[in-house]
Amino acid sequence: MMPLLYTILTYNDDVEEASQRIYEGQEIINDFARYNNLNIYDGGELRFDTKRG
Repeated sequence: MMPLLYTILTYNDDVEEASQRIYEGQEIINDFARYNNLNIYDGGELRFDTKRG
């Protein structure tokens, strides 16, 4: 929630620029999740290495 608030406050008058930055951030996170085969149920994967064994 804080990165979202920070982005909106940083681009206080330029709503289009803020929304573009938020969209780019979402794309980066989605690409990372796809690359590492993560989904909403794999939250523990970010903390513990359970897939390799």
